[in-house]
Amino acid sequence: MIKVVFVLSISITALALVGCGLEANPTQSAPTRFKVLDNESESTYVVRHLEQTIFQVEATKWYDGARGAVSITYDAPWGVDPRFKLATDAAIARGLRMDVEMVTSKYTNSSRAPLIGRIRRELLPNGVHVFGHGHTHVRHDELDFDAAHASFKKDFDLMVEWGLRPKTYAYPHSSGQKIRTQLANKEAGFIAARGGTTDPDEYYICPRDVKSPDNWHFLPSVVMGTKDGADIGSHRELAPILQRSAALEAWVIMMYHSIGVPEGWAYYPLEEFEQDLDAIGAGDLWSGNLDMVSAYVQERNALDINIVGFFGSETPKEFEMMISDHLDNAVYDQPLTFDFTFNPDLDIEKVYFDPPIAGQSAFLVTDDKLRLHMVPDEQRYTLVLGD
Repeated sequence: MIKVVFVLSISITALALVGCGLEANPTQSAPTRFKVLDNESESTYVVRHLEQTIFQVEATKWYDGARGAVSITYDAPWGVDPRFKLATDAAIARGLRMDVEMVTSKYTNSSRAPLIGRIRRELLPNGVHVFGHGHTHVRHDELDFDAAHASFKKDFDLMVEWGLRPKTYAYPHSSGQKIRTQLANKEAGFIAARGGTTDPDEYYICPRDVKSPDNWHFLPSVVMGTKDGADIGSHRELAPILQRSAALEAWVIMMYHSIGVPEGWAYYPLEEFEQDLDAIGAGDLWSGNLDMVSAYVQERNALDINIVGFFGSETPKEFEMMISDHLDNAVYDQPLTFDFTFNPDLDIEKVYFDPPIAGQSAFLVTDDKLRLHMVPDEQRYTLVLGD
């Protein structure tokens, strides 16, 4: 439902109350017009003064208002074979996001240790993130809780030590279906984990009005490559999945192996992968890393906006706003997209923010609308509406 914010005209300052079940401060002579509008998005907040709507702010479902989201994940030890770089180079060249695996035991020997520095220099700054894949590449469902947790924790801790900022995980062989395995993964520090599915009905995560996946620690993914004849082996097969994801306003995750490596497990041709990338770039899908999309959904679901209005005239033009999610800011640092819509009768031309957002303090309003990307990190902003 819409969160209604009433700016109460009480002396010089006013308190804006946000959320359901609004209650006036008993020390204030508040109007009796409190109400909540039903059957609307819980991520939309409406700011009102008396009977007038001043503005509303909505967190879009996907970053920058995209219709859907897509995460490209690659189960390959980047740098071990120079051909594994072909896929990441193709994604970087198109400005798209991608993720590669990290089985930490493979990088602890002296010959491969220099690859960690290359990953930090060549991948992370260019939108290619790294997901956990176990300290060793084993079927974690075959381990007891303690052994699985030890593998996940070692993987997580080494990635932290190496400056790789781990947040998400992918189970080797998709062996993470047992509840104890998923709990061990969560307790090791990962905010989400990916498995695989061959059921097309499971491809689409958070479709339409669904706010959360069924299971954050076994997210379904589309298994790409020619393995047993049952997986997606070409762009022609993937294209309708991408189209349906946009139609459903859903998130889809792809799991690739051996892109451009014919003798590799679950081979997928490089030219087919490049067609996949071009379709993603041309469509209305947010290309987001697995950790970015996971954080975005969780932050938006936990969103809490509080606004206080300051004014001395009939209609308030200055506000204090705090956008929160009450999550760990060191982990949940993904900007959300906020669409502000202003009352056209107020002729708002600019909005000023203090402190600045991404170094900018003044923003032009076009057709009574303004779109901003902001991290819900409990920062307090002074917001001034200018005409």
